[in-house]
Amino acid sequence: MKCERSEQGFTLIELMITVAIIGIISAIAIPSYQGYIADSYLNQAVVDVKVCAMDLERFYGNGFTYSGGSCAITVSPTSGTAQYNLSVVSLSATTYTIEAELVSGTCSDNCVRLNQAGTQTIY
Repeated sequence: MKCERSEQGFTLIELMITVAIIGIISAIAIPSYQGYIADSYLNQAVVDVKVCAMDLERFYGNGFTYSGGSCAITVSPTSGTAQYNLSVVSLSATTYTIEAELVSGTCSDNCVRLNQAGTQTIY
């Protein structure tokens, strides 16, 4: 009488290879995804700085001065966890400068500056 042995399941080697493949894919995908998210927050900060500039331009249209003007937006994004603080760093009768700086961390090409001439700088 011959015993038949049915094989079921996976060997330890097969499982270890699968875990290694998942680890390699994760090592590539997670940093890429984090970079995508950071770029999305930066683009939203650019939009919010321009909305703030429109508030100041609207104020200038009423009295022909930027002095006394302000922005309705102080953080970006406006909903969820704030990633950027928006502020008017320079304001005079004829000029303004708006900056969006990271809440935590250094700027290194992740902050935005915009002036009354429309010159936008990523620094």
